[in-house]
Amino acid sequence: MTKIHLTLNNFLNFETLLRIFPDSNKYEFTSKKVFRLKDCVPCNCGAEMVHNGYDYARKKGFGKVKIGKQCCNNCGATHHEDKGFWKNLLADWRETITSLLLVLRDSNVSWHVISAIMKYIIPCSKDKARYLFNQKIEQFEYPQQNYAIVNYDEQHPKKGRTQKYRLTLLNYETKVPIAEGLFDNKDEETIEAFLRKHLDTAKEIVIIVDCDRRYPAIFKKIWGNKVIVQKCLLHLNKLVVNDFGRNTSLLNEYNKYLILNIFYNRSRELKFLKKLLQKQEKKHFTTSKEKKEWVKEAKRKFYEYLKKLENSRRRKEKNLTQRKLFKAKELFEELWHQKALFSKKVRERLKMIKDNWKYFTAFYQIKGCPATNNAVENYYSTSLKTHRKKQLRSDEGIVNHMKLSALKRAEGFAEPKKTILEIYGLFKLITS
Repeated sequence: MTKIHLTLNNFLNFETLLRIFPDSNKYEFTSKKVFRLKDCVPCNCGAEMVHNGYDYARKKGFGKVKIGKQCCNNCGATHHEDKGFWKNLLADWRETITSLLLVLRDSNVSWHVISAIMKYIIPCSKDKARYLFNQKIEQFEYPQQNYAIVNYDEQHPKKGRTQKYRLTLLNYETKVPIAEGLFDNKDEETIEAFLRKHLDTAKEIVIIVDCDRRYPAIFKKIWGNKVIVQKCLLHLNKLVVNDFGRNTSLLNEYNKYLILNIFYNRSRELKFLKKLLQKQEKKHFTTSKEKKEWVKEAKRKFYEYLKKLENSRRRKEKNLTQRKLFKAKELFEELWHQKALFSKKVRERLKMIKDNWKYFTAFYQIKGCPATNNAVENYYSTSLKTHRKKQLRSDEGIVNHMKLSALKRAEGFAEPKKTILEIYGLFKLITS
């Protein structure tokens, strides 16, 4: 190992110094803080070189370290010592600072604030901080494996006022992104090219998507009969809720939950609404305003009941109970026979469910297949949130946010091997 010339100043740090320098008995660290070879090296001219002072290796904010050099008295050639230990220390510092930058950017801290924070540690401009961050992000590559079940979805971030489209593929089993891309549009050709680039078109695959009507045709064109499409039941429920609007009557609220009851057990909600409807029938209202106030109060009680059920499920860490396939089919057929009782918009929704029945029920036949696209929705909520996705000003900024979230899921933020203070202390031991 490197020989350390001890002084009263570095005596207590002897073991730490040994870890900094090369594990070789050829080197020494002198009492004047010069790192050099113990013995002189032969020159190409045949003569032996002699120690001839030192050169400085500098780093702003840290100081300068003395690196020994040798000179040939015969021909004047010089030999400079290896300064790999210095580069390793700087690499440790860069890695630790970059890890800090990743955590700060994941918390949506601006570059201006990051630069202000760094003034309390080692001054670092926002351009330098951005360079270190981008360098790390550019090194990240999405993991490539074979996938059986894949989530696909789209998000609509903005570059200033320009609409952009983020396409994402997620491995359902690991919840790690397979690939992402930022595009100017999301037409069929763009989606097809993106899928062909990142997925194996020769193998069977299950894809979970939202309710966009274009998807089955695109997937069939790429995989033929080797693809199974599961349309998200959560997106379907959102469409059903939108069909009935916000200011619904008690009867329409009941009809809404009849449709929501197809795939998920909503019998308790329906029972509560049925009681309210029976009370409404027995009531005699003198004015329309009185009836309106009563309905408003009845709906408030119903929403409180919904919240109570939701909180109860959360405490027990349970989700809504999914229907068995035979029961879901039975309930749908019953509604289909009664479709004349519903509004035109609801009848169209029932027809849409009937036309896409195989896509809404694919998860019943495939073990481990989810019924919703919640996995990728949750991923979106932790990367580009609703308010954040409208504040970015460049393609690079959007892509970096996408990659940062993928890196966090795939690798996590590395725990620092040494703290900033520890690394800075090492610099102070060897610099002058």
